[in-house]
Amino acid sequence: MKPHRVCFLIYPGVASYDVAGPAQALAAAGGGRYSVTIVSVPGGLVESDCPGLAFGSIRANRANGSIDTLIIPGGTDAPTAAKDATLVRLVKRLAARSERIACVCTGAFLAAEAGLLKGRRAATHWRYCDQFADRFSDTELERDRIWVQDGAIWSSAGISAGVDLTLALIEKDFGIAIALEVARELVVFLKRPGGQSQFSTVLSGQIADAGGPLESLFAWIANNLGADLRAEILAERVNMSPRTFARTCVARIGVAPAKAIEIMRVQAARESIEQSDTPLSAIAARYGFGDEQRMRRAFQRQAHITPSEIRARFRL
Repeated sequence: MKPHRVCFLIYPGVASYDVAGPAQALAAAGGGRYSVTIVSVPGGLVESDCPGLAFGSIRANRANGSIDTLIIPGGTDAPTAAKDATLVRLVKRLAARSERIACVCTGAFLAAEAGLLKGRRAATHWRYCDQFADRFSDTELERDRIWVQDGAIWSSAGISAGVDLTLALIEKDFGIAIALEVARELVVFLKRPGGQSQFSTVLSGQIADAGGPLESLFAWIANNLGADLRAEILAERVNMSPRTFARTCVARIGVAPAKAIEIMRVQAARESIEQSDTPLSAIAARYGFGDEQRMRRAFQRQAHITPSEIRARFRL
Protein backbone atom coordinates (compact mmCIF):
# COMPACT_ATOMS: atom_id res chain seq x y z
CA MET A 1 0.00 0.00 0.00
CA LYS A 2 1.38 3.38 -0.97
CA PRO A 3 1.54 5.61 2.14
CA HIS A 4 -0.52 8.76 2.36
CA ARG A 5 2.01 11.60 2.29
CA VAL A 6 1.55 14.19 5.04
CA CYS A 7 3.58 17.38 5.33
CA PHE A 8 3.63 19.56 8.46
CA LEU A 9 4.70 23.17 7.92
CA ILE A 10 6.20 24.58 11.12
CA TYR A 11 7.68 27.93 12.18
CA PRO A 12 9.15 29.45 15.37
CA GLY A 13 6.63 29.41 18.21
CA VAL A 14 4.47 26.67 16.69
CA ALA A 15 2.22 25.01 19.26
CA SER A 16 3.91 21.75 20.24
CA TYR A 17 0.64 19.84 20.65
CA ASP A 18 -0.65 21.06 17.29
CA VAL A 19 2.22 19.10 15.76
CA ALA A 20 2.72 16.21 18.19
CA GLY A 21 -0.98 15.41 18.68
CA PRO A 22 -1.90 14.94 15.01
CA ALA A 23 1.49 13.30 14.26
CA GLN A 24 0.96 10.76 17.03
CA ALA A 25 -2.53 9.97 15.75
CA LEU A 26 -1.13 9.39 12.25
CA ALA A 27 1.60 7.16 13.65
CA ALA A 28 -0.95 5.17 15.66
CA ALA A 29 -2.79 4.35 12.41
CA GLY A 30 0.13 2.00 11.79
CA GLY A 31 0.64 -0.29 8.82
CA GLY A 32 2.68 2.26 6.90
CA ARG A 33 -0.52 4.13 6.15
CA TYR A 34 1.04 7.57 6.57
CA SER A 35 4.43 9.01 5.67
CA VAL A 36 5.14 12.22 7.60
CA THR A 37 7.53 15.02 6.70
CA ILE A 38 8.10 18.21 8.71
CA VAL A 39 9.30 21.27 6.83
CA SER A 40 10.15 24.86 7.69
CA VAL A 41 11.55 27.85 5.83
CA PRO A 42 15.16 27.45 7.06
CA GLY A 43 15.16 23.76 7.98
CA GLY A 44 16.85 22.39 11.09
CA LEU A 45 15.53 22.65 14.64
CA VAL A 46 12.53 24.93 15.11
CA GLU A 47 11.62 26.04 18.63
CA SER A 48 8.03 25.43 19.66
CA ASP A 49 5.94 27.37 22.15
CA CYS A 50 6.98 24.87 24.83
CA PRO A 51 10.32 25.98 26.36
CA GLY A 52 13.08 23.51 25.59
CA LEU A 53 11.07 21.62 22.98
CA ALA A 54 12.02 21.91 19.32
CA PHE A 55 11.08 19.97 16.21
CA GLY A 56 13.50 18.83 13.56
CA SER A 57 12.61 19.87 10.03
CA ILE A 58 13.93 19.91 6.52
CA ARG A 59 14.29 23.00 4.40
CA ALA A 60 11.04 23.45 2.52
CA ASN A 61 12.71 23.82 -0.89
CA ARG A 62 14.20 20.35 -0.44
CA ALA A 63 10.79 18.72 0.03
CA ASN A 64 9.89 17.51 -3.42
CA GLY A 65 6.92 15.72 -4.91
CA SER A 66 3.21 15.93 -4.37
CA ILE A 67 1.56 16.10 -0.93
CA ASP A 68 -1.60 14.27 0.00
CA THR A 69 -2.28 16.34 3.13
CA LEU A 70 -0.62 19.59 4.15
CA ILE A 71 -1.07 20.29 7.87
CA ILE A 72 -0.62 23.87 9.08
CA PRO A 73 -0.41 23.87 12.89
CA GLY A 74 -1.17 26.88 15.00
CA GLY A 75 0.45 28.66 17.91
CA THR A 76 0.08 31.83 19.92
CA ASP A 77 2.44 33.53 17.44
CA ALA A 78 0.58 32.32 14.35
CA PRO A 79 -1.36 35.58 13.78
CA THR A 80 2.00 37.41 13.69
CA ALA A 81 3.75 34.68 11.70
CA ALA A 82 0.99 35.04 9.10
CA LYS A 83 2.39 38.50 8.31
CA ASP A 84 5.75 37.00 7.28
CA ALA A 85 5.72 37.24 3.48
CA THR A 86 8.29 34.46 3.05
CA LEU A 87 6.28 32.04 5.18
CA VAL A 88 3.03 32.91 3.41
CA ARG A 89 4.63 32.35 0.00
CA LEU A 90 5.73 28.93 1.23
CA VAL A 91 2.18 28.13 2.35
CA LYS A 92 0.97 28.96 -1.15
CA ARG A 93 3.64 26.82 -2.84
CA LEU A 94 2.99 23.80 -0.62
CA ALA A 95 -0.78 24.19 -0.95
CA ALA A 96 -0.49 24.14 -4.75
CA ARG A 97 1.11 20.69 -4.47
CA SER A 98 -1.39 19.35 -1.94
CA GLU A 99 -4.57 17.37 -2.45
CA ARG A 100 -5.90 18.36 0.97
CA ILE A 101 -5.08 21.07 3.52
CA ALA A 102 -5.73 20.88 7.25
CA CYS A 103 -5.32 23.88 9.54
CA VAL A 104 -5.02 23.24 13.27
CA CYS A 105 -6.11 26.00 15.66
CA THR A 106 -4.59 29.37 14.67
CA GLY A 107 -2.95 27.76 11.66
CA ALA A 108 -6.08 29.11 9.98
CA PHE A 109 -4.43 32.57 10.07
CA LEU A 110 -1.64 31.35 7.79
CA ALA A 111 -4.06 29.62 5.44
CA ALA A 112 -6.29 32.69 5.27
CA GLU A 113 -3.35 35.03 4.66
CA ALA A 114 -2.36 32.78 1.76
CA GLY A 115 -5.87 33.12 0.32
CA LEU A 116 -6.77 29.47 0.89
CA LEU A 117 -9.86 30.24 2.97
CA LYS A 118 -11.37 32.96 0.83
CA GLY A 119 -15.10 32.30 0.42
CA ARG A 120 -14.85 29.18 2.58
CA ARG A 121 -16.06 28.09 5.99
CA ALA A 122 -13.44 27.61 8.69
CA ALA A 123 -12.84 27.14 12.41
CA THR A 124 -10.13 28.37 14.77
CA HIS A 125 -9.48 28.64 18.50
CA TRP A 126 -12.39 30.39 20.20
CA ARG A 127 -10.07 32.93 21.85
CA TYR A 128 -8.92 34.18 18.43
CA CYS A 129 -12.28 34.26 16.67
CA ASP A 130 -12.84 38.03 16.91
CA GLN A 131 -9.31 38.76 15.70
CA PHE A 132 -9.69 36.32 12.80
CA ALA A 133 -13.10 37.68 11.79
CA ASP A 134 -11.83 41.27 11.78
CA ARG A 135 -8.80 40.36 9.71
CA PHE A 136 -10.36 37.92 7.23
CA SER A 137 -13.89 39.07 6.47
CA ASP A 138 -13.92 36.98 3.29
CA THR A 139 -13.97 33.75 5.35
CA GLU A 140 -17.13 32.42 7.00
CA LEU A 141 -15.91 31.69 10.51
CA GLU A 142 -17.84 28.99 12.36
CA ARG A 143 -17.04 30.07 15.88
CA ASP A 144 -18.37 27.15 17.87
CA ARG A 145 -17.18 24.20 15.78
CA ILE A 146 -14.64 21.55 16.77
CA TRP A 147 -13.65 21.16 13.12
CA VAL A 148 -14.96 22.17 9.73
CA GLN A 149 -14.57 20.67 6.28
CA ASP A 150 -15.15 22.81 3.23
CA GLY A 151 -14.13 20.87 0.17
CA ALA A 152 -10.43 20.04 0.35
CA ILE A 153 -9.85 22.50 3.19
CA TRP A 154 -10.22 21.27 6.76
CA SER A 155 -9.75 23.38 9.88
CA SER A 156 -10.11 22.84 13.60
CA ALA A 157 -10.47 24.64 16.89
CA GLY A 158 -7.63 24.82 19.39
CA ILE A 159 -5.16 22.34 20.85
CA SER A 160 -6.86 18.95 21.41
CA ALA A 161 -9.30 19.61 18.56
CA GLY A 162 -6.37 18.96 16.23
CA VAL A 163 -6.57 15.30 17.27
CA ASP A 164 -10.32 15.30 16.58
CA LEU A 165 -9.59 16.69 13.13
CA THR A 166 -6.90 14.08 12.51
CA LEU A 167 -9.24 11.26 13.54
CA ALA A 168 -11.75 12.59 11.02
CA LEU A 169 -9.03 12.60 8.33
CA ILE A 170 -8.04 9.03 9.22
CA GLU A 171 -11.66 7.95 9.01
CA LYS A 172 -11.95 9.61 5.61
CA ASP A 173 -8.79 7.88 4.38
CA PHE A 174 -9.08 4.40 5.89
CA GLY A 175 -12.53 4.01 7.44
CA ILE A 176 -14.17 4.15 10.82
CA ALA A 177 -12.59 0.93 12.13
CA ILE A 178 -9.03 2.28 11.80
CA ALA A 179 -10.04 5.63 13.28
CA LEU A 180 -11.57 3.80 16.22
CA GLU A 181 -8.38 1.78 16.78
CA VAL A 182 -6.37 5.01 16.83
CA ALA A 183 -8.77 6.67 19.26
CA ARG A 184 -8.54 3.73 21.63
CA GLU A 185 -4.76 3.64 21.35
CA LEU A 186 -4.56 7.33 22.25
CA VAL A 187 -7.28 6.97 24.91
CA VAL A 188 -9.42 9.72 23.39
CA PHE A 189 -13.04 9.83 22.32
CA LEU A 190 -13.62 8.65 18.74
CA LYS A 191 -14.94 11.31 17.78
CA ARG A 192 -16.40 14.55 18.88
CA PRO A 193 -18.44 15.55 15.84
CA GLY A 194 -17.39 18.69 14.02
CA GLY A 195 -20.51 20.48 15.23
CA GLN A 196 -19.84 19.94 18.92
CA SER A 197 -19.16 23.04 20.99
CA GLN A 198 -15.50 23.96 21.39
CA PHE A 199 -15.77 24.10 25.15
CA SER A 200 -18.25 22.68 27.60
CA THR A 201 -20.98 24.66 29.27
CA VAL A 202 -19.22 24.07 32.58
CA LEU A 203 -15.98 25.55 31.31
CA SER A 204 -17.60 28.46 29.50
CA GLY A 205 -19.66 29.21 32.58
CA GLN A 206 -16.57 29.28 34.76
CA ILE A 207 -14.74 31.49 32.28
CA ALA A 208 -17.63 33.95 32.13
CA ASP A 209 -18.27 33.87 35.86
CA ALA A 210 -14.85 33.51 37.49
CA GLY A 211 -15.36 34.57 41.08
CA GLY A 212 -19.05 35.25 40.42
CA PRO A 213 -22.20 33.80 41.96
CA LEU A 214 -22.47 30.84 39.55
CA GLU A 215 -18.88 29.59 39.70
CA SER A 216 -19.34 27.06 42.51
CA LEU A 217 -22.87 26.20 41.34
CA PHE A 218 -21.67 24.78 38.03
CA ALA A 219 -19.02 22.70 39.77
CA TRP A 220 -21.76 21.26 41.99
CA ILE A 221 -24.09 20.62 39.03
CA ALA A 222 -21.34 18.72 37.19
CA ASN A 223 -21.11 16.30 40.12
CA ASN A 224 -24.87 15.96 40.59
CA LEU A 225 -26.34 15.61 37.10
CA GLY A 226 -28.76 12.92 38.26
CA ALA A 227 -30.29 15.20 40.88
CA ASP A 228 -33.40 17.35 40.60
CA LEU A 229 -31.96 20.38 38.81
CA ARG A 230 -35.06 22.46 38.26
CA ALA A 231 -34.35 26.17 38.03
CA GLU A 232 -36.13 27.00 41.26
CA ILE A 233 -33.97 24.52 43.19
CA LEU A 234 -30.77 25.88 41.68
CA ALA A 235 -31.91 29.44 42.32
CA GLU A 236 -32.33 28.61 45.98
CA ARG A 237 -28.77 27.27 46.16
CA VAL A 238 -27.41 30.66 45.07
CA ASN A 239 -29.95 32.67 47.09
CA MET A 240 -31.73 34.14 44.08
CA SER A 241 -35.30 34.23 42.92
CA PRO A 242 -35.97 31.93 39.92
CA ARG A 243 -36.41 34.94 37.67
CA THR A 244 -33.16 36.60 38.80
CA PHE A 245 -31.32 33.31 38.50
CA ALA A 246 -32.53 32.78 34.93
CA ARG A 247 -31.49 36.32 33.92
CA THR A 248 -28.10 35.92 35.61
CA CYS A 249 -27.49 32.59 33.89
CA VAL A 250 -28.26 33.98 30.45
CA ALA A 251 -26.17 37.10 31.07
CA ARG A 252 -23.10 35.25 32.35
CA ILE A 253 -23.21 31.98 30.39
CA GLY A 254 -25.29 32.82 27.35
CA VAL A 255 -27.97 30.17 27.73
CA ALA A 256 -30.96 29.51 29.96
CA PRO A 257 -30.46 27.18 32.96
CA ALA A 258 -32.45 24.31 31.44
CA LYS A 259 -30.41 24.33 28.24
CA ALA A 260 -27.10 24.54 30.11
CA ILE A 261 -28.03 21.52 32.20
CA GLU A 262 -29.19 19.53 29.18
CA ILE A 263 -25.88 20.18 27.41
CA MET A 264 -23.95 19.12 30.50
CA ARG A 265 -25.99 15.95 30.82
CA VAL A 266 -25.51 15.08 27.17
CA GLN A 267 -21.75 15.59 27.45
CA ALA A 268 -21.48 13.39 30.54
CA ALA A 269 -23.76 10.70 29.12
CA ARG A 270 -21.84 10.61 25.86
CA GLU A 271 -18.59 9.94 27.71
CA SER A 272 -20.25 7.07 29.56
CA ILE A 273 -21.65 5.62 26.33
CA GLU A 274 -18.26 5.79 24.62
CA GLN A 275 -16.25 4.40 27.53
CA SER A 276 -18.49 1.64 28.90
CA ASP A 277 -21.02 -1.03 28.05
CA THR A 278 -23.51 0.30 30.60
CA PRO A 279 -27.08 -0.07 29.27
CA LEU A 280 -28.47 3.12 27.80
CA SER A 281 -31.42 2.97 30.18
CA ALA A 282 -29.06 3.02 33.17
CA ILE A 283 -27.09 5.94 31.70
CA ALA A 284 -30.32 7.85 31.11
CA ALA A 285 -31.30 7.37 34.75
CA ARG A 286 -27.83 8.18 36.09
CA TYR A 287 -27.64 11.55 34.37
CA GLY A 288 -31.15 12.74 35.05
CA PHE A 289 -32.88 12.16 31.71
CA GLY A 290 -35.50 9.91 33.26
CA ASP A 291 -35.70 7.42 30.42
CA GLU A 292 -34.02 6.48 27.14
CA GLN A 293 -36.52 8.33 24.96
CA ARG A 294 -35.91 11.66 26.71
CA MET A 295 -32.16 11.09 26.50
CA ARG A 296 -32.46 10.32 22.79
CA ARG A 297 -34.32 13.56 22.11
CA ALA A 298 -31.77 15.54 24.10
CA PHE A 299 -28.90 13.99 22.10
CA GLN A 300 -30.61 14.84 18.83
CA ARG A 301 -31.03 18.44 19.93
CA GLN A 302 -27.51 18.92 21.24
CA ALA A 303 -25.23 16.48 19.38
CA HIS A 304 -27.27 15.64 16.25
CA ILE A 305 -26.64 11.94 16.86
CA THR A 306 -28.51 9.35 18.91
CA PRO A 307 -27.07 7.37 21.84
CA SER A 308 -27.66 4.14 19.90
CA GLU A 309 -25.63 5.43 16.95
CA ILE A 310 -22.75 6.33 19.29
CA ARG A 311 -22.87 2.91 20.93
CA ALA A 312 -22.96 1.14 17.55
CA ARG A 313 -19.94 3.12 16.35
CA PHE A 314 -17.91 2.12 19.38
CA ARG A 315 -18.78 -1.54 18.94
CA LEU A 316 -17.29 -1.72 15.44
